[in-house]
Amino acid sequence: LEERMVDWVRGFVGLPPEFAGVIQDTASSSTFAALLAARHRAVPLARTAGLAASARPGRVYGSALTHSSIDKAVIAAGLGQGHLVRIPVDDARGMRPAALDRALHEDRDAGRIPVMVCATIGTTSCASVDPVDAIADVCAEHDVWLHVDAAYAGPAASLPELRPRFAGWERADSIVLNPHKWMSVPLDCSVLLGRDLDAFRASLALTPEYLASDTGATNLMDVGLALGRRFRSLKLWFVFRRMGAAGLREMIERHCALARSFAER
Repeated sequence: LEERMVDWVRGFVGLPPEFAGVIQDTASSSTFAALLAARHRAVPLARTAGLAASARPGRVYGSALTHSSIDKAVIAAGLGQGHLVRIPVDDARGMRPAALDRALHEDRDAGRIPVMVCATIGTTSCASVDPVDAIADVCAEHDVWLHVDAAYAGPAASLPELRPRFAGWERADSIVLNPHKWMSVPLDCSVLLGRDLDAFRASLALTPEYLASDTGATNLMDVGLALGRRFRSLKLWFVFRRMGAAGLREMIERHCALARSFAER
């Protein structure tokens, strides 16, 4: 059911079918899992030998308005908060792609390892949107993992008139959006989507004999830290069955109309 519900969410927001994923508790856990996958891709020896296996420090990039959960993820992943690079924003408070490009060049030239870029669609402090498509161009040029934080704004991609705000997010390596924020699902229900779940498994999968199974089923414990997992997909199923995609879109449209009315006043 979890795999089916993740696929329903993916389709609801218009992302391509190559994205799969799992349901985590919060966006903080989803972002942390994404960072571990990105760290493994950038520093493969970190899994077995630790970060000490690389004499070069790893760097993570976000805008000046990126959510503090990325700070926590960087600390917990052992990269060090001092290696979280805050990229300047423009007048619309979106990350400046040219500044990101310069920072990546400077770090590579200095022998540092770019690990992940976190772009945000809907910052918590002021609802700004990073230019994800242009950021994806920079990440592709530098071969750096792109994570998109759309924790509360993600469901708005279900509305055709708002889809342009999400241009380029389909090029990300990972995306987080929280149905418990704008889809009427109770806490906790955070959907982590990845283009390649094997990249997540490579960073964390570990199966001792007492957890081995020959059923052929997907084992979602391999994507994230938790072994035991709650039945979070059930409440998401209830909301989809009760409201339907059309009902969810109507709710989001109504909320956006209220926001416009408030802004006018």
